[in-house]
Amino acid sequence: KATSWGMTIDPDIIILKPNAPQTNVYFNGDGWSHRSRCDIQGGVLYAGPIPRDFVVPGAGGGTPNNAGAILQSDGRTIVQGQPFTRCTADGPATSLVRYPNADIYTDGIVGAHGGSGMSSLGGTLRLGELMKGSGPVRHALKINLDSVNYYSGGTPASYRWPAQKADGCAPGCYTGNNPALKMGSLVALNTSVDLDKLGFETEPGRSLAWTFQNYGAYIVDTTGWSVYAIETEQSPDGDYQTQFSQSWGFSVDPNSKDTPWSRDMDRIFLSLSVVDSWNEDIWNRVVASNGNEGAGGGQPLQPWAPPY
Repeated sequence: KATSWGMTIDPDIIILKPNAPQTNVYFNGDGWSHRSRCDIQGGVLYAGPIPRDFVVPGAGGGTPNNAGAILQSDGRTIVQGQPFTRCTADGPATSLVRYPNADIYTDGIVGAHGGSGMSSLGGTLRLGELMKGSGPVRHALKINLDSVNYYSGGTPASYRWPAQKADGCAPGCYTGNNPALKMGSLVALNTSVDLDKLGFETEPGRSLAWTFQNYGAYIVDTTGWSVYAIETEQSPDGDYQTQFSQSWGFSVDPNSKDTPWSRDMDRIFLSLSVVDSWNEDIWNRVVASNGNEGAGGGQPLQPWAPPY
């Protein structure tokens, strides 16, 4: 059980503006040191179309992971790096690490979440999702837990598919005792869980639980303290944190554990199970079924999303 904060978010910096000015992203080594991340400290890591007025504040009191995803001008290639920062409008953009490019027309697995090497784009709570009147979120999510929860077995046992790796501190910082709970694990609310009996106090909490039960969430990073985190969009189109509070009238990331939303997050996270049978071989089989087989081997709980 997370004890330090009611709920937290981990912003994914999503820039899908292929006609914006081509902009260099330079090396900055500040990382998670609590230094600003603002200054150019090395050469160009990558480049992409970024609106001139788009700002991503530097690190200060917090050190968000800021996994970045930039859609290139070809409309399909995603360039990814972490932590993406741009402290002033039309100023330099920086990152510490560039990760492999991704193609939005392929599996979308690899990306700039440093704890797992998984996507900066797929699984993010996007603008307009989980808002009043929006209906349920119909895709898998991404979450982070404190590293003490992850299985303590040594690398490569510290992670599982679809994660490409584990945290650099692993296995030493992973002290959990559940061999199934690793970086990259798919977690979900079992279908045997009656959501109506969990006592949800907020509408978005109940809706989010539905998504955890029907689609699940992948563990993609580490929080570094005793909190839950969920990946949310920060982009030229807006900030999820702001939009959520405007829609519901309360914060998506309250510091207090004693709020209806925080208690709902405990109801979800403390009820999650690992989908231990999920692996690359089964994923390939499910893909080949063309929507006729679900992740558990039976009928899918929800239909596949339509093609692009």
